[in-house]
Amino acid sequence: MKLSRYNFLRQYDDATIFFNATTCALAVVDENFLRVVDDVKNNSYVEKNYDAQLIADMKSSGCLIEDDVDELERLEFYRNLAKYDMTNFGLTIAPTLDCNFRCKYCYETHPKGKMSSETQEALIKFVESRLERAKKFSLTWYGGEPLLAKEIVYALSEKFLELCEKYSIDYDAFIITNASLLEDSDAELFKKYKINGAQITIDGVKELHDNRRRAITGESTFDRLIDRVNLLLNNGLSVVVRINIDKENIAHVDELLDVLVERIDKHEKLKIDFGQVSPFNDVCKSIEGDCYNNAQFADVMLPLYEKVLARGFTVNKMAAYPIPRVNFCCVDYANEFVIDNRGELYRCWNHVGNLKYSSGNVNDDDKLTLEKNYLSWIQWNPIRHPKCRECSCLPICMGGCPEAMRTSNDGQPVCGTVKYNFEKVIECFYERLKGAISD
Repeated sequence: MKLSRYNFLRQYDDATIFFNATTCALAVVDENFLRVVDDVKNNSYVEKNYDAQLIADMKSSGCLIEDDVDELERLEFYRNLAKYDMTNFGLTIAPTLDCNFRCKYCYETHPKGKMSSETQEALIKFVESRLERAKKFSLTWYGGEPLLAKEIVYALSEKFLELCEKYSIDYDAFIITNASLLEDSDAELFKKYKINGAQITIDGVKELHDNRRRAITGESTFDRLIDRVNLLLNNGLSVVVRINIDKENIAHVDELLDVLVERIDKHEKLKIDFGQVSPFNDVCKSIEGDCYNNAQFADVMLPLYEKVLARGFTVNKMAAYPIPRVNFCCVDYANEFVIDNRGELYRCWNHVGNLKYSSGNVNDDDKLTLEKNYLSWIQWNPIRHPKCRECSCLPICMGGCPEAMRTSNDGQPVCGTVKYNFEKVIECFYERLKGAISD
């Protein structure tokens, strides 16, 4: 028996806290636990000398592993298993790259045009070819602003639902929208076409939001978005309000959260997420000075989520607490794609519309080989990189954002926020754990 390389033990107050990055198990441990740890370190471990339940818990938490287990090999195995799993099919579709907002930090250029009927037909054929081997199809509507092409969203949704019924596929859909074009009738259509949730960005109280997320008409959109969040929540749909954070608006988060508590009918059902504003390309270089780097964002992120929880909201994906992951994002999955209105296929959301990063076009039909760009992204493996291989955060980071690495000055993996605020997160959740026990 040996100790996991991903164990974490720290003293807080009078308690010893254990965390394992492979399982994300968190516990307050006692002297019996620490005795086992010391005995394993000293090569004096004899299993029968300890409480059987304690040993079982230490194994299930990931703390203790068998001598012949290579955790890096195991992590790579499960990474590959997920990466090449063709039973899960994921698609992000931008039916238009046009938008009726001009957000000051947006990295897109918003060319006019919607997906043609020919490209829609080609996309349906592409989807069917993937569904023949799949068991689940997950779809995200994206843009631009997808509701500028809502007739395409609903027409394609109907076709996708027919295909999923034909092949007995589980289907779910989500939409990322600025919500300004969302009409009352759309709520029922969302339910009809299984668009079960929406992400809507609100960046601050009225004046601040309207300045950062400007409508091309110049009109205020803040009150409209509050109303649209209520529309979806009151119709039983899931809503994530995303607040994109930089140095300009961070001091105003409390004001916005208080407004949401006051004006959202079912605010306890509302999920809140924080986005890190980043200068992804030359289009948004002008806002670079307002952006936090990952280390800086790690410092501000945890207090933001504490504000959310204190007001009774739900934290989207429990973003503040680490989760086990074998891959970072859609880039790492062979059967996930991003597609724009021209039918071009991409690996990364940030590349949508940029032909330099296209992996092919669905209109090419039989000539679609998915080699250009596609293979270079799929073959990226942080476990083979010395910086990641030796890192104790690898199972909860998996190399960080592949796009950030590709554009970094030194070509090295760019550590995510979890690398920088890990100990603070563990301490925070220990306090929450302690509070729950005392209650």
